[in-house]
Amino acid sequence: MTEVKGGKVLVLDTSAMYSGTDYPPDAVLYTTPDIVSELRRVYRSSRTEFFVDTRLTVKMPRQSSIEMVREMAKKNGDIARLSPEDIDVLSLAFELKATIVTEDYSIQNTASALGIEYISLYIPAINDYVEWNVICVSCGHVAEDATQKECRICGGRNITKRRKSRSVRDAREPGR
Repeated sequence: MTEVKGGKVLVLDTSAMYSGTDYPPDAVLYTTPDIVSELRRVYRSSRTEFFVDTRLTVKMPRQSSIEMVREMAKKNGDIARLSPEDIDVLSLAFELKATIVTEDYSIQNTASALGIEYISLYIPAINDYVEWNVICVSCGHVAEDATQKECRICGGRNITKRRKSRSVRDAREPGR
């Protein structure tokens, strides 16, 4: 398990909320309204309410940040794997220059592309930043839209293939 250091600004995704982790008292914790709604829907308890009311700052990211994160997720091919809630978490962390706490590899991958730090509590974090292509299995056409399930040329099934990868450290360095 990765230990969360105190004094950090953290943005928590759903997996971080479900983990039951005791965050250091001096860590500043943020999340988005949709994550809190999901948490309350799944865990109806006084402990959940106490955590939300006393430890969390709930904030919605600006639309400009959301659009920028969506563009990066389209560029690297993660857009089809990211929910609107994931995009909000990434956008908020980008705005706050915060560290994301997540077990989600697609969030980690897009965070790497954006230069956002992340922590994975229970599973190993990604080592490689990956860019994806969506390719038709019938004709080989490369789709511009990573969310397309069918080829617009022949109607065949699209699949996701790794386009390229590099170490997370290299992904964060400009010009690589």
